[in-house]
Amino acid sequence: MDLGFSDKVVFITGGGHGIGRAFALNFAAEGAAVAIAELDAQRAAATVGDIKEQGGKAVALPCDVSDREQVQAAVSQTLAEYGQLDILINNAVSPNLTGSLEELEDLDWDHNFDVNVKGSFYCFRAVAPYMKERRYGKVVSMASIVGRRGSAEPTSAAYSASKAGIIGLTATMARELGPYNINVNAIAPGSINTPRWRDARNEAQIDRTIQGTALKRLGEAEDIVGMALMLASDHASFITGQVVTIDGGMLCM
Repeated sequence: MDLGFSDKVVFITGGGHGIGRAFALNFAAEGAAVAIAELDAQRAAATVGDIKEQGGKAVALPCDVSDREQVQAAVSQTLAEYGQLDILINNAVSPNLTGSLEELEDLDWDHNFDVNVKGSFYCFRAVAPYMKERRYGKVVSMASIVGRRGSAEPTSAAYSASKAGIIGLTATMARELGPYNINVNAIAPGSINTPRWRDARNEAQIDRTIQGTALKRLGEAEDIVGMALMLASDHASFITGQVVTIDGGMLCM
């Protein structure tokens, strides 16, 4: 199936590693030009290098999404580089993932909301005028199943609450931007096998997570990619305001 990305530009936050890197590589493989807005310049450059080696188009943009001016600058650079911006992938996430109620520091709480929620909001606000003027745009944000059910051990009120914020933001932006032919959706992954996810857990916790899925395995970054590509394509032109769960059957158990 041709997803129609050969004339599209996608702006991906946190696109230098993990799920974001998988997004960047696959959008580029489908023909899209990719702008990687990433806090870690080395990771962004490495991903851009891999894309260009495969004959794709990509640019690395140093960006802390919790800084409104940096987000605006990165969007402006994308428009200067490619002349357009069609797709926004809100993927950047705070690394401060865990912390029980009594352990959680105020700074960790704030950082989750600054990056996960405020960062997504800043990206919406930066791209909306351009998308509204063209009457075209696709936005896919990364929520989580913990934004719906709360987080299991090791718990994080900050992370789960921020991901619930993404779900609310998605619904509101879908209503606000829908009249301009802009589709806004989110993906709620379950447990995805990234180094950061594993580093926050011991072997017993990892095994309990696996046993808590219908498929009896962790997800991989590539398991998320197909839905992101579909939601960002014109094949999903009548889908908006939705949060699609990809969790290996965790919520059905």
